[in-house]
Amino acid sequence: MHILEIGAEQDEDNVVPTKAVLDGAVFRTVPRDQTTFLIWKITESSTEMLPRAQFGTFYDTDAYLIYSASLPGHPAGPDVIRREIKENGSGECAERHIHAWAGDRGGPGPLALRRASQLASHVGAPVVIHRETATKESPRLLSYFRDGIRILCSGSNLNGGSRLYRVCGRRPVLLQLEPVSWSHLASDGVFVLDTSALVVLWLGRAANLIEKIFGAKIAYRMARGADKDMLSRRITIAHDGYEQTLPVADRNLLDSVLDLRARSVRPIAPTLDPPKPARLYKSSKPTRASPVVLTQKPAARLEEIKRAPLYRSDLNDDGIYVIDAGSRGVWAWVGSNASKLNRGALAAARGLAKARRYSGPVSVTVSGREPLEFAALFHKWTWSDSRRDVRLRSARSATTKLDAVSLATNAWLAAETQVPDDGSGALRMWRVRREEEIDRERSALQELERPQQAVFYDRDCYIALYTYHTPTGDQTILYYWMGGSSPNDLRNLGVKEAKDLYTKLGRLPIQAWVYQGKEPAHFLQIFKGRMVTYCGTATNYDPSGRRVMPPPRALIRVSGQYAREARGVEVCASTATRGACYIVREGARIWVWCAVTATGDEREVAKNMAAAEHVLVMQGKEKPDFWAALGDRRHLLVPAPLEEIHRPLPPRLFYVAVASPGHFTFEEIVSFSQYELSPEMCCVLDVHCAVYVWLGAHCCLRAKDDSRNVALSYLTFDPASRDPDTPIYVLSQGREPPNFTGFFPHWKSSMWKAHKTFSAIVSALEGKAIVRGGNSAHQNGNSENQFDQHEKYPLSVLRGPKEHMPLEIDPLTKELYLTHDDFVSTFNMPYCEFRTLPSWKQKEMKKFVGLF
Repeated sequence: MHILEIGAEQDEDNVVPTKAVLDGAVFRTVPRDQTTFLIWKITESSTEMLPRAQFGTFYDTDAYLIYSASLPGHPAGPDVIRREIKENGSGECAERHIHAWAGDRGGPGPLALRRASQLASHVGAPVVIHRETATKESPRLLSYFRDGIRILCSGSNLNGGSRLYRVCGRRPVLLQLEPVSWSHLASDGVFVLDTSALVVLWLGRAANLIEKIFGAKIAYRMARGADKDMLSRRITIAHDGYEQTLPVADRNLLDSVLDLRARSVRPIAPTLDPPKPARLYKSSKPTRASPVVLTQKPAARLEEIKRAPLYRSDLNDDGIYVIDAGSRGVWAWVGSNASKLNRGALAAARGLAKARRYSGPVSVTVSGREPLEFAALFHKWTWSDSRRDVRLRSARSATTKLDAVSLATNAWLAAETQVPDDGSGALRMWRVRREEEIDRERSALQELERPQQAVFYDRDCYIALYTYHTPTGDQTILYYWMGGSSPNDLRNLGVKEAKDLYTKLGRLPIQAWVYQGKEPAHFLQIFKGRMVTYCGTATNYDPSGRRVMPPPRALIRVSGQYAREARGVEVCASTATRGACYIVREGARIWVWCAVTATGDEREVAKNMAAAEHVLVMQGKEKPDFWAALGDRRHLLVPAPLEEIHRPLPPRLFYVAVASPGHFTFEEIVSFSQYELSPEMCCVLDVHCAVYVWLGAHCCLRAKDDSRNVALSYLTFDPASRDPDTPIYVLSQGREPPNFTGFFPHWKSSMWKAHKTFSAIVSALEGKAIVRGGNSAHQNGNSENQFDQHEKYPLSVLRGPKEHMPLEIDPLTKELYLTHDDFVSTFNMPYCEFRTLPSWKQKEMKKFVGLF
């Protein structure tokens, strides 16, 4: 058992609040029963409400209080429309959040938390309180500001001199850096240098394209004068390692601010720590003795209960719990019978964050008002907002035979049911052959003669190509199904064959990776509710593999209430599994057995799956011939209790950034719409029952080539300990099916027709092409050539002893680790000319300069 005793933070507990805070006078004008959005600046002597014009600007020595009250499913932020909040027990609960933001240079951060408690007391309704820190803001806080936030240095020279900023994230954070020096610049960042005569946009060679675009837009805003249609200052683009290629005047100005001879750029940030599952702690009063003492004044005792997967049943309404979600922050949960201990819960969560050395957000929520970010840490959380609940009930009440036209025109129905069409399209299927079969046949794929029979085997893998018609043309989905007992080498071979088939089809189909028992609704709909997975492999019953036939004797467990939910699995293990309905096949005779708890829809699904003349048997009314056919499998027939319908959580959207080859980072975008998608981005849409990877037309090639690993990395890094067998879809911009677009309100197919690429934006800023020396990689924002993909080091390091060099440096190709400017000054030519020389000439030149 892991037990921690968390210490109280002295700076928070010793703050003496002023009289204005004690009586809450400053918050008397805050509406309690209306949607609103307000920001206050917190100082030791006052709490000042900010005007709208100052929203989104924070100073690093100050603290701020942000209050947001919005209706479920509606966006929050400065543009929220004032509406009356009516909580009449119908399930609609307003979302109220209080954020206490503090800069990284001290300031009245603890005082802001105390005033957050005062505001919560005034509101009188359950609220979620967040402690925010500069540059580590929660996705919800960033969602309020569509154009991002600015974090400025207090007391900096605003009327003269130079200022340096860094652009971070999909909801951009513009961070001012002091002093202006090379020590702040990093090869994976985007920076804006603002001088009186020139605005310099400096682009790290490993920076992602989205941040480059935001950096260009921010540089344009800085360069505008009083006349918004004209630029009062010029803009120039400086690429990492190519500063010497700037025009003479621009280079001299940059040299006067940043000494080019002292150039030193930080390398790419190291790979993140391995993902860790969320941990659940129960908070209680400290004892006198403890195994681990973190401070001299313990404020709370945290006992670790378990690690992910977590369930709602793990939380007791009489207690206070703290969840360590790693990069997703630390959460405190207060039970409905422990609401008076709210302040103590936040202190316990802050103490845990301090003990773990986390700098991210710390939040506290109460039972019944958990936000989506908290609920998503649990497995099958039962909460859902009333808007989605209505949509879900409407989707489930739709007729079993969904109409293809209705699904195409009602994207929300397709999204809720996860069925883009009615399954009446054209289907081709292949079974992946094993190595011993490939020896006899050239191809690794064996096309099946009658794929609609829906017979699968758990030791096999299958590829299904499904084509259906839409109002905008034919759409194709390439499914790759992996049996639960299929060996890894067969799965890997199938992945390769599926990728090759995808390439042959012009990269047009939607790619889908499907695992046995986790098949998505549309995959089941294709087979009209008759899909059955048997034990073994297809060649056990047909050595040719062309005809996939069911075994003559089988016990099949049936689940589902609609065709889009129907699964049949042969019970072949010694351990029984519960089911509402079973199919018993003995030669030509078939029985459908139904438990007393089976619903009418479940019985109809089982009868449809039998697909032949059968005998319906109800539990308790079995006849001797049924038991005789069942034989020694009688103990496997176990009835299942009545199950409640699971209400999935609303979807979540994450922006994907390529941190390093094969490693990705995920930034959540709260309250999203189609406008959040950009052709330069790769994103993950998590609908909980499946994961979608959306590839913009101009997103980085690494994400396109490694799209499945993007989803797998997301599932791995989720602290909720997600099932790695969750279905994965990969789709490209312009080929979105309705079961994806339905999660985005008011989807427009023409959204990106007038989109400007990064090269077009830069050309408009400078009035000329930014690329010199024929290096076209910079113009589109992606450095894909061999030279720019390598980490860069000073010449002195590359000439030094081998034992002192970083491990990633190849001693035979040291020249690739020079910046462009250092390469030119060392070899008197750019790398593009050097690589055209004969190998012997290259070696001679490297020996002469001490790099061989």
